[in-house]
Amino acid sequence: MTAIFLPGPPVVDLGDDPVDLVDVTELVCPSCAGPVVDAPPSGWPARAGRCPEFSHLDGSVLCPDGCGRVPEPVEVASLRYGLTDAGATAAGDEARGWSA
Repeated sequence: MTAIFLPGPPVVDLGDDPVDLVDVTELVCPSCAGPVVDAPPSGWPARAGRCPEFSHLDGSVLCPDGCGRVPEPVEVASLRYGLTDAGATAAGDEARGWSA
């Protein structure tokens, strides 16, 4: 069997690119979709490990996920809104694997 590799789009790692920054006003908590600030949560205990870089506007930690982990904020542009029988909902894109 012969493997044939077709050329594809170039892969670019933007992880360390300082130009690829997102304004904090475009970030929200992935659970409650509330705005965030780029400041650590107030009262973070040292025994809890590394302090998160973001918090809610009131200084509280971002809403933990189902396993108790503190998530990173997400861009507002990745939210989509829908109206259901239960009311309005916000959901992240399916690639991120979360919904609110």
